[in-house]
Amino acid sequence: MPTKYISAITFCFFGITVIGTLAVLINLYCISYHHWPLALRVYVPGVVMTFALCKLFGLVFVIADDLILATKTIIRKLKPASNKNKDGTISRKEFLSKAAIAAMAIPFAGLIYGMVRGAFNYDIKKVTLKLKNLPTGFEGLKIVQFSDIHAGSFISNNPVQEIVDLVNEQNADVVFFTGDLVNEKASEADPYIKTLSKIKASMGVFSILGNHDYGDYFKWDNDTDKANNLAKVKQHHADMGWNLLLNDSIMLKKGADEIALIGMENWGKAKRFQKLGDLDVSMKGIKNDSVKLLLSHDPSFWDYHMQGKQKEIDITFSGHTHGMQFGVEIPWFRWSPSKYFYKQWAGMYSDADNQQLYVNRGVGFIGYPGRLGISPEITMFTLEKS
Repeated sequence: MPTKYISAITFCFFGITVIGTLAVLINLYCISYHHWPLALRVYVPGVVMTFALCKLFGLVFVIADDLILATKTIIRKLKPASNKNKDGTISRKEFLSKAAIAAMAIPFAGLIYGMVRGAFNYDIKKVTLKLKNLPTGFEGLKIVQFSDIHAGSFISNNPVQEIVDLVNEQNADVVFFTGDLVNEKASEADPYIKTLSKIKASMGVFSILGNHDYGDYFKWDNDTDKANNLAKVKQHHADMGWNLLLNDSIMLKKGADEIALIGMENWGKAKRFQKLGDLDVSMKGIKNDSVKLLLSHDPSFWDYHMQGKQKEIDITFSGHTHGMQFGVEIPWFRWSPSKYFYKQWAGMYSDADNQQLYVNRGVGFIGYPGRLGISPEITMFTLEKS
């Protein structure tokens, strides 16, 4: 490819980022972000971020070229560079320019694919869950877990309807939703209440709140408005027919057998997250010998408060991490930036005392409006006695 075309492509790529960033900043100055049309709020930051990240890949080759040039300058007097070597082979400058374009184009295509397709490529994961002392009546029980809808990130009802259809297709006995119905405001869920209310299970749908549901990420005019918003989020769960557990528990019964389901409010290790979850309060009145299932949005609670301590909890169901919506998951290798923030970031974990944790990857997205390598997940568990 001639150098002039490489320069034109590079100019356009960097120019779009600069123009896009300036346009976003100007709009933010003139119009509050929360008053932008929904599609722009969701996708403009994602596209700008995509261009910016891809530039970082290209900069590796630009920096490499500068380092090579600087080294040669120290060794000998700088000579005018030609586009081609004397023997007609490609010059170092042109090679690095092409490599930079390739390094930007590959992640750019991947991130765009993640927004167009990856965000809606729902994955049904089937897990056999073995529990000690599981009552006979609960052997073969089917539980579906989904998490992190983030309703404010959807611009149409179509993906929400697909999530509902996939959940119902599993014919679960019970359904768990492990938090983050919205991003910031209860009103984000308004268009989807009717659709989400169609999720059915013979023993009920049970839910908890996630860190986003409390309205802490929106600048409210006063505390009353914030409190009213939280009340509306809770009302949404009721309107959908979901049993919202707020530091509370319920006994699931099949004939003469029963197991305990515990639902905690959010507790996260980071300072910015709420620490409202209280397991002692949640477990009041539960028999010591009962099998106990815990819903806790943030998996850091299991890591900080459960391992080797709360041995009576058989398994914790969490969400929250999304697997950071980016990573690699193949049979012999798993990686995501999420692992640097959470010891338990996706899938099944257990400790020496056989306490178990499952971290659902979520069905929605936030920030980057897509997923690459970490598919949105609906999990179907089948209970067995270990």
